[in-house]
Amino acid sequence: MSHSIALSYKGHVTCIPTDTLTLGQLRAHVEQQYGISAVNQKLICKGLLRNDTAMIRDLVPNNSKVVVMGTPSAELASFQALNARRQIGRANNLKYRATSSDVYHTRATTDEYGFDSFKELNIAHRQRDALQMLHRLGRDEGVRQVMRKHKYSVHLLRELHPNERTILGYNRNRGEEIALRL
Repeated sequence: MSHSIALSYKGHVTCIPTDTLTLGQLRAHVEQQYGISAVNQKLICKGLLRNDTAMIRDLVPNNSKVVVMGTPSAELASFQALNARRQIGRANNLKYRATSSDVYHTRATTDEYGFDSFKELNIAHRQRDALQMLHRLGRDEGVRQVMRKHKYSVHLLRELHPNERTILGYNRNRGEEIALRL
């Protein structure tokens, strides 16, 4: 009586005679057929098949389905190359942020983050209230904690002109100036 298994990978089922086949030889067949290296393969039939020297007929019942799990070596190499490019991009971004923060966010002490100056609009009836509100925002403990956490330092916090109705605020030159609608 001949022994065979149904090998399943990504919905594709192949019938393989396994009379004299060991698990190691089956792994080599899977590597040749699907491009999955033996170290990246998982062969499953009522549990993970591990002993590469054992005969398939001793591990798996006749006509059973063996599921192949793993990623082809070409896909892994492509993923690793993409990951390497991402790491280089992240390193370059961190390098850029470090140099730009030195240029735009200079402080006398490194543990002090906040606003250097405040500017209100020259509207007579609102000028004093606007300046008080800007100072209150600058002293707000929640705002200060966020600025310390992210190491933000802003040169100028100013009031946004009332005619600019489409936005609530903006950040110019990475913290050189922030304008808010009051």
